[in-house]
Amino acid sequence: MNVRSLTRQLFRTALTAAVLAAPALAHDGHDHGLSVLRIEGKDHSYSNPAAVQPGWTRVEFRNTGQEAHHVQIIRLPRGQTAQGFLSELAKNEGAALASAEMVGGVGMITPGSSGSVTLDLQEEGTYLTVCFVTDAKGVPHLALGMVGSFEVKGERQTTQPPKASVKVQLEDFSFQLPETLVAGKQVWEVVNAGPEPHEMLIFKLAPGKTMADFAEYMAKPEGPMPAIPVGGAQAANKGRSSFVDLDLEAGEYILVCAIPSAAHHGETHAALGMIRPITVAAGTAQQ
Repeated sequence: MNVRSLTRQLFRTALTAAVLAAPALAHDGHDHGLSVLRIEGKDHSYSNPAAVQPGWTRVEFRNTGQEAHHVQIIRLPRGQTAQGFLSELAKNEGAALASAEMVGGVGMITPGSSGSVTLDLQEEGTYLTVCFVTDAKGVPHLALGMVGSFEVKGERQTTQPPKASVKVQLEDFSFQLPETLVAGKQVWEVVNAGPEPHEMLIFKLAPGKTMADFAEYMAKPEGPMPAIPVGGAQAANKGRSSFVDLDLEAGEYILVCAIPSAAHHGETHAALGMIRPITVAAGTAQQ
């Protein structure tokens, strides 16, 4: 299964899936004195500040559109402009993305939802905010104008990321995390051990649905999707960490990485085994 087919299957029915009950995403705990980068996404554009200081930054994303969206943050090569990168992306998507650095971001969320993640914007330069989610016709929101930019410049902050209660390691090609997960507000530290870039998309299964239902839908996407997107950590290069704020309800979830593997002729990481069901038990997570 190639990346385009899987990505479209994952994303193009997100609005249908949104009629199911979605858990809250935004974590309203302390921000640890971090700078906050507030991004609003709608159909099909972003609103965000023009610049932030280098260092650990809390990225708060709010979806005010009528479609599902995410925000992928990309650091451009030094000296390259946003327009230049987008031109290269249109000519050769793989080469353009390989030349830039995937920094992370907030995974796909439904209309009206919010999510946040803390990232180390350590390098000065130009960063893009991009949405690769596709519409009902399979057109990426990026192609419809959903791309923004900001500069990282100035004195580096000395703040630290929040304390995590769960650590997730992304590997080629698996998710490593604790077997026992508890509902409630919590922070997940998501570390990419690589060597390839990885993401952690989180889907909550609808009541009565199973991993087998999800797999069947992926093979033949017809009817309502058996799971809804509840955020997660967007793509990040090897060595990068994302601290994801979550407020999880008890239930069954699935973790997915849909990035294509250059070393495996473009097969998605999910097709290579990077898809995992998890159970979140009732209780109170340790924040």
